[in-house]
Amino acid sequence: MRMQKILAITLTLALGLCLAAPAAFATDAEKEFNEIIGADVTGTVEAADDVLFAVPYLDDDNADHTVDLFGTQTATEPMPVIIEVHGGGYIGGTSSINTDHAKFYAENGYLVVAPNYTHVPAGTFKTAVQDLFTAYNWVAEHAEEYHFDLDHVGISGDSAGGYYVLLTAAIMTQPELQEYFEVTKPAYDFAAYVTTCPGTDLLAMRDCLGAPGPAGYTAGRIGEEILNDEDLMSHCDLYSIINPETYPAVYMVTTPGDTTTGPETLKFDAFLTEKGVAHTLVSYEDEGSGLVHVFNITKMDYPESKKANADIVAYFDSILK
Repeated sequence: MRMQKILAITLTLALGLCLAAPAAFATDAEKEFNEIIGADVTGTVEAADDVLFAVPYLDDDNADHTVDLFGTQTATEPMPVIIEVHGGGYIGGTSSINTDHAKFYAENGYLVVAPNYTHVPAGTFKTAVQDLFTAYNWVAEHAEEYHFDLDHVGISGDSAGGYYVLLTAAIMTQPELQEYFEVTKPAYDFAAYVTTCPGTDLLAMRDCLGAPGPAGYTAGRIGEEILNDEDLMSHCDLYSIINPETYPAVYMVTTPGDTTTGPETLKFDAFLTEKGVAHTLVSYEDEGSGLVHVFNITKMDYPESKKANADIVAYFDSILK
């Protein structure tokens, strides 16, 4: 009996250590990655807030196939819409990171749809695009129910979400990309595209395989098989697929303190300038807050963040209202 008790205790302790391992033994790179994407950021929602969480856009009981809705319960007539695409380094994150930012848009007169989507490597970049386009089409299909004004729809995204916004802009204007990604355009056009600290250079992630730090952690999680898939990556590389004749104007936000995707954003700005593509890049100087990656999403109380977000709303207002 005594031996059985000792064995039971030993097994229980071993099981407990195994279950605790992901949190207890998280690498420094993983911790830094989670800090960068704001994984611990969750919005503050009051009982009076007009928010609907986890509304399915696919009826498959998959949390990655849901949207959060802001402002729709009190809307009585068609209102302009912003689709808010969260970031997470392609491998993580949820719409909850952007709850406060979505609420900010709603407080400024917009209905907001914040979709979740499949992360890599559970799927590929193509999978994520297919999920997002399904969500875009869901908006069109439920326009009457939720008072979405399909003549005035904008899209906003940060970090990896910013990449998907830039990729969406290319897919919306190029039938050959719609065919490759196997998606259908929604029954509306995006009138405005906004990105904050977007990722823009997927191919450069190949150089991060095996590297230390958050970049190496991200590349490792994505994996060599996906990053070295030439067919997939050639269709996801913004610098290869963008047609300057059809690519729409985009509005981009960055800060010199963004060491995560700041260099990529500046590279993309130079690329668009060289190709003659109309766009706006606004860089916010640090006035003492310590601005970093996606500062205006995860640190909305900073004075610089308030200015950046007010400027974004003014941009949307100039097009959607």
